[in-house]
Order: sequence, then structure tokens, then C-alpha cells
Amino acid sequence: MIKQQEKLLMSSAPTVPESHRHILETAVFAYVSTIRAKDQLISTNPVGFDWDGETFRFSTLKSRVKYRNMQADARLTVCVMDPVAPTRYIELRGRAVLEDDPEGALNQKIFRKNMGRDFDLDEPDAERVIVTLVLEQVSTPLLYGGKLDHIGS
Repeated sequence: MIKQQEKLLMSSAPTVPESHRHILETAVFAYVSTIRAKDQLISTNPVGFDWDGETFRFSTLKSRVKYRNMQADARLTVCVMDPVAPTRYIELRGRAVLEDDPEGALNQKIFRKNMGRDFDLDEPDAERVIVTLVLEQVSTPLLYGGKLDHIGS
């Protein structure tokens, strides 16, 4: 019974439409919003990210407020602007799954891809985690009916 429920949830999970995949493939930063644990206000931060065509992930330190926020409330929203046409964007909503990353492997992968070199800014005792977004909703609004999509192209 549980296996059938898992399959149903996976088959009904939202996907990123083909029309907006290029945004996740080309953008360098995403804006991640969490619910602040101390006062329930929204907290938004830019992050580098990894997108493998199906899964959105990013790395953070356990010492960061966003980590504590996600421990208290796993709800997460991610907004990524099209680097070429800034009126196009994609918003991903869902829940964060946190996984220890003692070697900082994901952070290294993201940094190498975006900066072309190894990341060496963490303190020696820094503890990193991988945040995987379990998608619950995908939004791809067309601002101004797409009339401004040509800007930047």
C-alpha cells in the first residue's frame, strides 16, 4: 500500500515545463525563501544551485539562519530569473530535505561550475548540508503577456 502511495505522489509531482528549463540550466543564482523560525517572517537569500534536469539542490552551512529555518519549517520557495530575459522567471515551491555533506562536495561542484575554481572559503570546522527541494508546485508566469521577453536577447 505504501509503495502505491509513493508511486502516486511521484507521478503527480509537478515538473518544470520545457519552456523554462533553460532558465535552470543557465542561471547562476536562485533566490531561496524560507520561513524565519524566530518570527515567522519570510527570509530570502541568493544561492548558487545545482539542477540536473529533475532535481533542484543547493548547499548551505549548518551555521546559517536558512538552515535553522528549514529545520523548523521545511517549506521553501525558489525563484530563478532568466539571465537573458529578466521578465521571465520560474518559481519552485515545495519542501526541503536536508542531508549532511561533510566533504562539501555539492558546494564544490556548484562553485567550480560557476567560478571555474575550487571553493576555499569555509572555516576548517564548517558543516555543510545539501538541501534538496521536493517539488509541490511550479509557476511560470508570463509577465506583461510576454511583451518584454525580447529584452536582453
